Amino acid sequence: MPRKYKKKNSYKKYSESNFLLAIQYVDAGYSIRESSRRYDAPYSTLNAHVNHEVSHDRVGRPTIFNKEEEDNLEKAALLLQSWGVPLTIDEFINLSKQYALSLNKINLFRTGTSTYDWLYSFLNRHHNLILKKSYPLEKKRAALTNEQVDKWFQLLNKLIEENNLPNRPAQIFNADESGMSDNISYSKVIVHRHTSNAYRVQGGTGGRSYINVMFCGSATGFLLPPFVIYKSKRLFDEWCVGGPSDTGYDCAKK
Repeated sequence: MPRKYKKKNSYKKYSESNFLLAIQYVDAGYSIRESSRRYDAPYSTLNAHVNHEVSHDRVGRPTIFNKEEEDNLEKAALLLQSWGVPLTIDEFINLSKQYALSLNKINLFRTGTSTYDWLYSFLNRHHNLILKKSYPLEKKRAALTNEQVDKWFQLLNKLIEENNLPNRPAQIFNADESGMSDNISYSKVIVHRHTSNAYRVQGGTGGRSYINVMFCGSATGFLLPPFVIYKSKRLFDEWCVGGPSDTGYDCAKK
C-alpha cells in the first residue's frame, strides 16, 4: 500500500510582495545576502530566482513530468478508455516509465522507475481521472454500434406489424442467454471521473468453466423453464439438481 505523505505546510513562509521587493533590491545593485535580510526573504530561494535557476512556480519539489507531459499521459489514459481498454495501475505505471525513457527523464525517479506513490500523486493532480473497478466485456459486445441496435428494433417493429402482433402479446416471445464464468477478474482501471461503469474488453469469456442459462418469456409475462448449458464433455447428475421446476440441462463440448 503506497504511503500517503501529508505536507506539514504547503504555503510559502515569506511575503510575496517583500520577495519581489528583494529581487528589485538586488537588481538595484545590492547583494543577495543584504536583500534577503532587509526583506526577510529566504536567501537560497532569492539566490535561485536571481540566477534564473527556478523552472517552476509551485511550492515544493518539481514533478518528474512538466504540465504538458502529464497532460499527455492523461489524454493517453482517456483515449485507451474510449477504445475499451482502460489502463490498470501497473499498465499506467509502465506507460509512464516508457514515456520517461523517451524523454530521458527516467533517472529523475529515485527508484529508477515510476512507483505507486508517484501514481497516486499524479491522480491527485489530475482530477479528471479516478481508479474504478472494471468489468469484463467481450469484444463482440463492445463492437456493437448504436446503428446496429436501431436497425434491430426497426426490424422487430416491422415483423410485429406485418404479423399483426400488437394486439396479440401472448404470441410474442423473447429469448436471451446469460453467461457465467468461474474466474472473472475485476481489476481497478484508470478512467474519467464521470464514468458510471468501467468496462474492459476481453477476447473471450474468461475462466476455465463457463455456464450459459437460456431464458424465454412472452410479452404477457409468461416464462418458460430456463435451460442450462454447461461447458463440458459430459453432464453430471449433481449439476442438475436445485434448479427451478422443469429446468432443462445439457452440455456443450466446445
